[in-house]
Amino acid sequence: MNVTRKQGNIWLNKLKEYWWNKEVKNASQLFKKTTFYQETPFDNPYTTYDEIKEEWKHIEDQEIKKIEFSILAIEKNTMIVHWNFENNTTLFDGIYEIKFNKDMECIYFKSWEMANKE
Repeated sequence: MNVTRKQGNIWLNKLKEYWWNKEVKNASQLFKKTTFYQETPFDNPYTTYDEIKEEWKHIEDQEIKKIEFSILAIEKNTMIVHWNFENNTTLFDGIYEIKFNKDMECIYFKSWEMANKE
């Protein structure tokens, strides 16, 4: 499967909308088929949908100021994304590696991030 930039942006826009609106159920649904989900390389990955859904509950308490995504590269079913997230105290800057199946469902999600306290 070859992911297009348009398909990637549609998926990322859904993620942004659900995250911004604190829609835990919808955000976690994007990872229903994901078997490897890692927030940082320093944490153990989540490998079940229930673990991922539990992880997404933290967005309910976030005071979001900014969420931005920019696709850096796409190769077959893999997308590399630069992202920024800002709340009232911290700016996070990072990279996602996201892999999709033939139905454009996320099957692999890895994040690297750096937090800058303001």
